[in-house]
Amino acid sequence: MCQINTSPMISELGCLDIHVPPDIVYGGDTSADLAVAEGDNATLSCRATGHPPPRVSWRREDGEPIVIRASTAGGSTFEKHDHYNGSLLHFYRVERRQMGAYLCIASNDVPPAVSKRVTLAVNFAPVVKAPNQLLGAPLGTDVQLECYVEAFPNTINYWVKNQRGTEDEMLLEGPKYSVREERTGYTVLMWLLIKKFTDRDVGSYKCVSTNSLGKADGTLRLYEIKIGFDKVGSRGKDHVSIIGGLAEAAQSSGASSGVDGFSGSGSSLSHILSMFFFIPILWPR
Repeated sequence: MCQINTSPMISELGCLDIHVPPDIVYGGDTSADLAVAEGDNATLSCRATGHPPPRVSWRREDGEPIVIRASTAGGSTFEKHDHYNGSLLHFYRVERRQMGAYLCIASNDVPPAVSKRVTLAVNFAPVVKAPNQLLGAPLGTDVQLECYVEAFPNTINYWVKNQRGTEDEMLLEGPKYSVREERTGYTVLMWLLIKKFTDRDVGSYKCVSTNSLGKADGTLRLYEIKIGFDKVGSRGKDHVSIIGGLAEAAQSSGASSGVDGFSGSGSSLSHILSMFFFIPILWPR
């Protein structure tokens, strides 16, 4: 208040409003990184101070929409939000696809806005899927086996060959086998390349995945496709026939289901052959 001591006294009242940029309160009011079991409930919280009072919103760091259940009772209907407004972000019966890094953003039109990164980890036992459980290939070719794994925490993955009457043989990288895997988030693609396929390679193979919550495997059976030559009638043409190559439907192995399809890299000769029972190929003399 400004005052002039005259008669009568003159005064003027002024108001000072100080704007304070937002600041996120760290500690018990704001979540740290969180890990929960799949199917449990989870809540991410974020509290901010400032003047005017800040607005708090959430978004996923990877740009994907936030997926939350429409009902607190844990129904099967989900809602998608590019941004979710509110200091509390609730997940009911959390699923693995909701795993990721979330950004809490506080703003009140006083720059700068601030954010905090909170990671939600969803733990679950491995689930293994073998897209082709029955594969055939001619002798002398390279054969590639593939498996798809979902799990968190990260898994230890390996391949074994079933041996009748003896312990399964673990297959390692070397002149005979090439072993590799590609990890993206909680998914892993496993490949086993068998070089120069021989009759000794015929048999059953397992892709095995294990973490602290469990163990799962997928079984693939590999057999020889026999190639024969014969003559075709009076036309005098060579006829090559390939017998076998049935690719069975894939099935899952693990503590739970929920694997949606499989995407792998390039197909090998054995995969092409495995789509047909009989392939005639004719060459003129």
